[in-house]
Amino acid sequence: MRASYLGAMGYASRRDFPPTWPTPPAYNDPELSVQSYQDGIEECEFAEEMGFEWVSFSEHHYSGRIATGTPAVVAAAVAERCQSVKIAMLGHLMPLNNPVRVAEELTLLDNLTNGRLVMGFLRGTPNEDQVYGVNPAEGRGRMLESMDLILKAMTEPQPFSWEGRYYQFRTVSVWPRPVQQPFPAAIVATRSDDAVQYAAAHRLGLGVSFLPVEQAAAITNKYFDWCAGAGWTPPPDQLVFRGSIYLAETDRQAQDWFDRQTDEARAPGMALRASVSQVIQASRAGQAIDYRNVFAGSASGDIVGGAPGLTFVGGPDTVFEQIKAYHDQCGTGVIDLFFQQPSLTHRDIMAEIDLFGREVLPRLKEL
Repeated sequence: MRASYLGAMGYASRRDFPPTWPTPPAYNDPELSVQSYQDGIEECEFAEEMGFEWVSFSEHHYSGRIATGTPAVVAAAVAERCQSVKIAMLGHLMPLNNPVRVAEELTLLDNLTNGRLVMGFLRGTPNEDQVYGVNPAEGRGRMLESMDLILKAMTEPQPFSWEGRYYQFRTVSVWPRPVQQPFPAAIVATRSDDAVQYAAAHRLGLGVSFLPVEQAAAITNKYFDWCAGAGWTPPPDQLVFRGSIYLAETDRQAQDWFDRQTDEARAPGMALRASVSQVIQASRAGQAIDYRNVFAGSASGDIVGGAPGLTFVGGPDTVFEQIKAYHDQCGTGVIDLFFQQPSLTHRDIMAEIDLFGREVLPRLKEL
């Protein structure tokens, strides 16, 4: 089993942000922002040194918690400092982007890294649809069409035209060609049956995020069944799970930290907000949504203003067993970990990476 470090590039004082989305620009100090990105790159370098085999990047907007609105730019910077890890773009939010531009960014990254790119395709959450004025009801269709177009753009040797429902191009001729032929390994990050079926039918990988192991297994079991129906078996590297982590020397230390976060989140005036899944359903039904109650890049990816919904919490033995459950029950071959919890400093995160690399990762590699 491989480990991936999520390069969130979170702003150093993110613990002081209001519990809403978007993060007001008034909270940004340019000097501290520059240092925050340098700290984030250093964390990626140290993760590589400690044995992580992937570093991942995601597109999120208007957030200082995951401050990677243009993930390809950050990925290129990290790729120059990290010489062996896979650069996993997990990834672009497909409904928000011109798919030809995404194909150009991905093929360029594959060239700059000499074939170290892993692609990832995400739908995203409705709060981010408003960044570029995308209709949430079109998100799923745009994602599926974008993936078709990107894969064709990477493999078609001659210029071609595209007349789709959402995208029309007189000429598509992406340059350069990807180093990895016919295209880099690709992960479809989704919980929806149609996108899971798409991944299986096109022999692409599957990414699942921030779910309890039983719910994640229900999705991956469908994926394996549909892959078998399509006549192939996905290798372990094509099953990715992303989760948040807090690792301490002992379970007691980890629980004490978690309890403090819970107490702070339940302070007066910090009522629990709606879950992302509830907001998605309401948005697609055409109901009015207050997007300030949902932000991208929270510790849980789900609850705003509540206790952090961390996937993995504990000492090394406990965290190993928690991760192993995803390997055993979901077939997960790559675990993508979000270490940058809001209350933690750069020094805290470096200590966690060190502890994970020494006490957890060697056992994971034996799975």
